[in-house]
Amino acid sequence: MRRTSEEKNLLEKLLSGALDGLVGNDLTTTGGSTVWTEIKNGEPARYKQGPGGKFFNGKENERFDGVLHTLEKWTTDDEKLDFIQKLGWLMEDADVKSYSAKFKPKK
Repeated sequence: MRRTSEEKNLLEKLLSGALDGLVGNDLTTTGGSTVWTEIKNGEPARYKQGPGGKFFNGKENERFDGVLHTLEKWTTDDEKLDFIQKLGWLMEDADVKSYSAKFKPKK
């Protein structure tokens, strides 16, 4: 598939790690799990970590973290561009925001 120079530039930025970090805010479900979207090493993914807990070991309470699940990953270039189109407005980069705005639904 042919890509515009803007799309090539955005994919290069993503691959270089310039866009790494959290995308938007995290969400806490009614069950106590936390869901968030993050870009690590140029790979966007959505994660869910279950609620932790605690137990008594005979002397004191010990805390433990919940299980970490990967809910969704965007791995191909087409999937990454789709990710930027849908969630780019939540990111701080001006180029990403302007690209994402082109795909905003019309009222």
